[in-house]
Amino acid sequence: MKSRHSTHVFPGRIICLVITTLFFCCGDAGSQTSVDSKAFADRDRGIQLYHQEDFQRAVEALEKAVKTNKQDYDSWYFLGLAQLRTKNLKDSTRSFETALKLKPNSAGAEVGLAYSLLLRNKLSDALREANVTLTLDSANAEAHYIVGVVQLRIGHESEALAQAETATKINPEYAVAYLLKSEALAKLASSTLIDDDREETKDQRTQRYREAEAALSEYLRRAPDGPFKETWKEQLETLRLMTNNFPEGDPRRITASRDVTTKVRVLAKPEPAYSELARQHAVSGTVILRCVFMADGTVKHLFVISGLPDGLTEQAIEAARHIKFIPATKDGKPVSMWMELQYNFSFY
Repeated sequence: MKSRHSTHVFPGRIICLVITTLFFCCGDAGSQTSVDSKAFADRDRGIQLYHQEDFQRAVEALEKAVKTNKQDYDSWYFLGLAQLRTKNLKDSTRSFETALKLKPNSAGAEVGLAYSLLLRNKLSDALREANVTLTLDSANAEAHYIVGVVQLRIGHESEALAQAETATKINPEYAVAYLLKSEALAKLASSTLIDDDREETKDQRTQRYREAEAALSEYLRRAPDGPFKETWKEQLETLRLMTNNFPEGDPRRITASRDVTTKVRVLAKPEPAYSELARQHAVSGTVILRCVFMADGTVKHLFVISGLPDGLTEQAIEAARHIKFIPATKDGKPVSMWMELQYNFSFY
């Protein structure tokens, strides 16, 4: 692996929220009339432990159940869910695949398989399984979400936005779909040139940032204790900064690069670390951040334009915070200035 300077969805960030929804919205609870009593007891105990969020012990009980009775769909299905919660992604993939052999038209097992593949960075496979889920259940919010995440990751922001909006219409309580919507809108806004002064372009960009702000506010309202909440709160404050045109002299004003006398001079730019989880899943790609190089020599208002899973976005943010630089100036005075940072992560 090497990383060099070149960030939502980040799907690994919200594993608990998504899997909880998978169970409540997609769970298939068929029962067999003739099962070994020990397998039945282990299965019931495993499901109970899963409900109690004791996921490792749930895995242990359900593994015993499937060893005793390999034909029990429920045991394999809940084993897959528990393995997702313990991040045993290869095992969860196999469990959902086995469940589907026993019950081929199970939307719950299909979407569970799709999510396992998504977290393993197998985007085309995840997209395929999510689309299969939608043929079984077109109103499956989780499948629409997974399709949206994949579309965002491969650069199809408009399609990602459409899928996020569909997911929220199907299930208005589905918090992570609002997060996906915010990320897609922010990326669409950032695709227009920041220095483009045409009123139409500026108005369109501002409107998208405001919609992204509203969607992110909705996510934080519905998931106040969600993973990486501090990162998302900072993102929300940065979105608010982007949609306000503060007057000259206001310390919150960010000077456009075309208006500075001298630009930022970077002295040291640390490389981000490559997380072990990303190494396990062979994640490659680019994290793109927009941030403010402040007049006081600090990097603030870090905004994720394009992210990567398994902690790579967070590694890029942490590296960006430690950049050393000489601030831009205007008329001899240091000023704050927007900058874009890119961090390339390559696994080989």
